[in-house]
Amino acid sequence: MPKTIAKPGYKSQAADTSIDADLQQFSLLRKWSLGDRLQLSAKLSRHLRALCLAGIKQRCPTGSALERRTQFDRAVLAEKLHPGFRPKLVDETMWIQDSIELAEQLHSILEANAIPYYVGGGVASSAHGEPRATRDLDLIVQIQPEALSVLVEILEVHHFYCPEGAVEEIKQGRSRMLNITNIETSANADLFIMDVSPFAQSQMARRSLISVDGTHQFWICSAEDTVLQKLLWRRSSQSEQQWRDVLGVLKVQVDHLDYSYLAEWAEQLGILDVLSQAFVAAGV
Repeated sequence: MPKTIAKPGYKSQAADTSIDADLQQFSLLRKWSLGDRLQLSAKLSRHLRALCLAGIKQRCPTGSALERRTQFDRAVLAEKLHPGFRPKLVDETMWIQDSIELAEQLHSILEANAIPYYVGGGVASSAHGEPRATRDLDLIVQIQPEALSVLVEILEVHHFYCPEGAVEEIKQGRSRMLNITNIETSANADLFIMDVSPFAQSQMARRSLISVDGTHQFWICSAEDTVLQKLLWRRSSQSEQQWRDVLGVLKVQVDHLDYSYLAEWAEQLGILDVLSQAFVAAGV
């Protein structure tokens, strides 16, 4: 098999990964299905939770179930652990939930209530690009702020906790994100309220319904919109993880992207220069 030669400017995903190893890794990832990449991401996320729990048990072998759960929540939720959160003690195996299981659960709730949404963030970039562990789930939800109170009531029936005052913050225009946490599993999700911009409408229109393993089904952001959105987030945060996610999607989807769409929206969003830099770094 002839050796793949990297284009000038190509960057590996990590400083300790050679370009040859990076090229080989993405050659393999391009042969995987979207479902395969998502399953690897889910497996990595479950392993992290399992290791966290094992570490807590090792440090506190005589701790009570409540003490273990409190430490677990502090570790996996970090700054998203709200003072009012009260977990429901269940079998510890339920704590090892991944974002795919959470996405399927929220899909059922949102679809049953005719609320359009799609999954974005790290889960979307793992599906379209380089799989990685994700701490929480990002959903973009098309809902009027006035209807949020009803949605929260529905989510509470399904064992989700929403911080007090969060809905009012959105109604008053001080926030566009609703954070929810499952009281049984501590699985966490950020529900971003979709705005009315043309780009937001385009993202929602281009979402796709995917099925993982023939059982887990949910709506997901397109590869192109995942790239554009992460470049927008990186512009405000300078996050290296966002950049790595972008390169991962470009490297895996290189033969399947709508480049006209990418260029058109990148110009409108003022990120054409960084998209061009990403193209070079990804060898596009």
